[in-house]
Amino acid sequence: MKPLISVSLPVVILLSYGVLTAGSVLPDPEDTAKVSCSAEKLVRSSESLYIGNGDARSVLRLEFQLSDLTSNLSSFDFRTFDPEGIIFYGDVGRDNWFVLGVRERRLEVQMSNGNGQMLLSKWGPDVSDGKWRKVTVDSTSNTIDVRVNGEVVVMLTYHVNNDLVPQSYSTLGIILGDLPSDSNLQLLKPLVPALDGCLRNWAWVKKNTEALDRAMEMDENRRCFQNEEPGAFFPAHGFATFKPAAFPTKDKDSWNLILQLAFRVLEDGGVLLGLSGAGNVSALTITFDLEKQVLEVSLLGKLAHSLKFPPGVCLKDWHTVNVVIQSNQVVLTTTEASSSMDILPADFKALEDIWLDPASEISIGGTSEQAEPGARFSGCLKITLQGTAIELDSAEYKHPHVHSHSCPLAV
Repeated sequence: MKPLISVSLPVVILLSYGVLTAGSVLPDPEDTAKVSCSAEKLVRSSESLYIGNGDARSVLRLEFQLSDLTSNLSSFDFRTFDPEGIIFYGDVGRDNWFVLGVRERRLEVQMSNGNGQMLLSKWGPDVSDGKWRKVTVDSTSNTIDVRVNGEVVVMLTYHVNNDLVPQSYSTLGIILGDLPSDSNLQLLKPLVPALDGCLRNWAWVKKNTEALDRAMEMDENRRCFQNEEPGAFFPAHGFATFKPAAFPTKDKDSWNLILQLAFRVLEDGGVLLGLSGAGNVSALTITFDLEKQVLEVSLLGKLAHSLKFPPGVCLKDWHTVNVVIQSNQVVLTTTEASSSMDILPADFKALEDIWLDPASEISIGGTSEQAEPGARFSGCLKITLQGTAIELDSAEYKHPHVHSHSCPLAV
């Protein structure tokens, strides 16, 4: 669809050995088969910029003098698996701003000027499939033109009352992957700002952008991985935390702990998931020991059950284990086998009490008190807990280097 819109503001318009996940962005299949279990190196691109860094201290901001601008055209190649987030925010003053984002896997435009605000939501193709697409944004005093791979997805013409538009602006500011942290900006329809995505071949209003090149040179985490697939990436130094209340039990009469855990090892094993109570009392840890190729479930500091993977299994592929903790046993299930181990009812009751305690905390990819090398998992995870898929963008805390929707492939 190529909408031409003319409006007056304001308007609100378990386990499959050797199988990779569908939707992956992969190298040649034959090459992958040869190196998937022996490859150790995660290759970062020197040309693609990661905009999903959630560290407020390293926001990517560009600033241009309006008097120097000869073009309002910006373009870039864009890639993401993330269904929601902000690609960029631009302003020429507090009340005159523009946001290009993604909502439900499609582009969204929100903007404001002296006449009011506007929302144009969910236009164009699905952009959250991990493919590179060229996006262009062009603007004049009363038009916005957004294209994907040359095809118009939004062409907006709006009427401007120049008496309401201040003329004192001197700079154009652009923020990548976020909103201004020091403002009271209110979007018409809120977006989760963090966007796990990549840009390359950019041209911002046809001006010099050496600041972006310097950011990639100074911090390798600002460089995207060369090849990616869906999943959540945890470096050896990163983790995320949640409150158990975010994962309510569907059966209110009988509490059990049920999770499906898919993982792919990139560098090392470690804690995949943990639950701790007040005073950092460990109630549950699920750990993968890479050297022994064993998944271990511990309750209250005691080993409750373990699962050893068969010899020859490639742990750099995705593997899925279902874990069910009931009143008297722990059950571990894969597509190949299921096994159980009895536990003490008192231990189960203690686990339930800690789960229901508002002060308790779930940790993913490691635990906050574990700083020693090897304690935190280095790889990719997909976890469903109590029937709810864990969405890292809603975490209480997420390390800036954890990728919420993309998982690198070693080459």
